[in-house]
Amino acid sequence: MRILRVVGTSVLSAIPTLILATLIVFLLQRLIPGDPAVAIAGDYATPENLARIREDLGLDGSLVTQYLTWISGALTGDLGTSYQTGESITALIGQRLPLTLILMLFALIVAIAIGLPLGVMAAQKVDTTFDRFLTTSATFGIAIPNFWLGMMLIIVFALNLGWFPGPGGASLAEDPAQALRGLVLPAIALGLVGGAEICRQVRSAMVESLSTDYVRTHRAKGLSTASIVWKHALKNSSLPFATILGIQVSRLIGSAVVVEAVFGLSGIGSLAVEATNQRDYGVIQAVVFVAAMIILLTNLIVDVSYRLLDPRIS
Repeated sequence: MRILRVVGTSVLSAIPTLILATLIVFLLQRLIPGDPAVAIAGDYATPENLARIREDLGLDGSLVTQYLTWISGALTGDLGTSYQTGESITALIGQRLPLTLILMLFALIVAIAIGLPLGVMAAQKVDTTFDRFLTTSATFGIAIPNFWLGMMLIIVFALNLGWFPGPGGASLAEDPAQALRGLVLPAIALGLVGGAEICRQVRSAMVESLSTDYVRTHRAKGLSTASIVWKHALKNSSLPFATILGIQVSRLIGSAVVVEAVFGLSGIGSLAVEATNQRDYGVIQAVVFVAAMIILLTNLIVDVSYRLLDPRIS
């Protein structure tokens, strides 16, 4: 019952956040120079044609009416149709979203595989040369832009060595194996920065855990270092670790837009860029809506994991 109460509270609190995020994007789009009707009909269209197109697109109503119409449809699964192609936006998102989700999953695996063990090792050797070197390297890792790292990976491992496909790889639907192989370099470009952040946070949490009385008691009892570190200290550092994982998911969604552009991937990030260039308001709103849903779902999972990891949290 306690977990169900947490889920219910988190869902209710997420609704205002979702509405606010979509409302801000909705209003900001209207400030972008350009008119979707002109983009569709051309610069030399007659005023009558432009008026008819705006009416067909629902752009002739007030901003309040436009927003309420869109958000009511989005909450029921109807994301509308693309202004440019006339396709269902729900279908477009369904085609592009799996690639982005797989890329985010791969990047998260890379980040955990790098950041978690290095953070634990640094905490065990606190204030040593190794610890200072690792902490400094992690700081530089956080500062490295994803797009620059992606371009370097392409030059070295795709163009020079030929180990992985270059930009614009195979489609996930047509050749899944080759498409997944083409996600290795983008996942590394995303995951290395996340791994650096995880390393710093895990190190800080582990240093605090390893200095507590219960760890000294375990050592006095003769428990092995591996058991103390990985079974006891790491378990008590799980709350900061869960927090940083939730933050990483949010960052990965934003970073995926740039990385997908660098590697020529057809995910929702590149879909958002294309829609922005074409003034396709409906697609942009849909991408933001889906991204916000993913972030809110991640926050919900983190909230529930807090209660499971530490029963003292009410």
